Amino acid sequence: MKSSNVLAALVTLGLAAAVATPAMALENQFSGAFTSFYDLSNYSAAGNDGFSSNTNGLSNDAKTENYFVQRVRLGYTAKATDDVKLVTKFEFDYNYYGNSSYVVGRGTGGALGADSINMETKNLYLDLNLPKKVNAKIGMMGNTDSFKGIIFDADMAGVLLSHEYANASVSTGFFRFNDNGTTLGKNTQDMFELDGKYSVSKDLKVGAAYYYIADNTTTTTVNKDAKIHTLGLNAETAVGPLTLTGFALTQFGDLDAATKAKGYAFNLGAKMPLAGGTIRSEILYAAGGNNSLYTPATGEGGAFYDNEMIILGRDKNATSIDNAIVYDVNNYNQGVIFGSVGYDYTFTPKLSGSANLGFAQVVKELTAHDSKYLGTEVNFEANYKLMPSVTVGARAGYVFLGDYFKATPSLDDPYDVKLLAKFSF
Repeated sequence: MKSSNVLAALVTLGLAAAVATPAMALENQFSGAFTSFYDLSNYSAAGNDGFSSNTNGLSNDAKTENYFVQRVRLGYTAKATDDVKLVTKFEFDYNYYGNSSYVVGRGTGGALGADSINMETKNLYLDLNLPKKVNAKIGMMGNTDSFKGIIFDADMAGVLLSHEYANASVSTGFFRFNDNGTTLGKNTQDMFELDGKYSVSKDLKVGAAYYYIADNTTTTTVNKDAKIHTLGLNAETAVGPLTLTGFALTQFGDLDAATKAKGYAFNLGAKMPLAGGTIRSEILYAAGGNNSLYTPATGEGGAFYDNEMIILGRDKNATSIDNAIVYDVNNYNQGVIFGSVGYDYTFTPKLSGSANLGFAQVVKELTAHDSKYLGTEVNFEANYKLMPSVTVGARAGYVFLGDYFKATPSLDDPYDVKLLAKFSF
């Protein structure tokens, strides 16, 4: 189904609902985004999106590939009152131009003739403001942990309740990630969460979060019979022009019937104005080996986007065929030390740019390597606003591989160049 047809269908549904319920005049709110990019790379090419080792996509005499990627997201909110909303979001991907046509599947339809069924439903939830200023979200929604997304950052189905105080907020929720048993509700992967934040002053905010994940599924690729507790603290403070953010978390419970969970991680981020721009830095330590972090599902969390990497970590611009040397902070049970420094500068009201330098190494080697050092990445980005809602840009990165990847024959250093066009409304 073409995206224009879907948008027209949504408009029709909204108008039909308004006509069918004259006593409740709906306000129809639409939003969306179009992103397309041309990619030239010897690393992040189609087919390299595996999750088995740090060497995915790396090879000797690596070939340069070029391809086009496209993503469209459409959002529709049916607002009955300020206290009642139905929120929906849909996604349409071409993993790359020319991949297929006349088929059914995610990311398909980019070949001659198109006509593939590739609509994805990302969000479908009811947003309610209940008495006593309690907000309730019920359905499939986006949800991110309070530790910069290193445990989970995904769309998930459940119920989330939250309440705002004068200087604080608290939320609690239940989410079901998976249910594949013959008796529904018995073989599931469920999460309970409790999250609180408190503003000590205008310059200091502190928070605490607790997540409990119980995995009793029989077919999921993550740990079976896991009972994982994640408990941590986070904070943000301003010291003059310097803003500091960070967190510390620990895990306990059972990875399975015989293995205890012992994961832990620390983070510190900083940013401040400098020479007309902004300099920022992030350092992350995630333990490895017997102390490696449990993340509920590969690809649905564990990433660390704050370091603005392209290859060493997951690229913020990549879609469903992304890859990274450190795909998530569990890092194949090796853990990771990840550091970065970046600089953002606005040259004119329309032109902006950034530069980033990052490094990574494993914490615990599970097999013998010449070094724990994974590599150093340098990347650059520039964006130009053609008009308020349309931006074109370029982003390029190169990784100098560390001796962790020392091999015979040697692996080529990976690089990636993207030319992007974005429209949002």
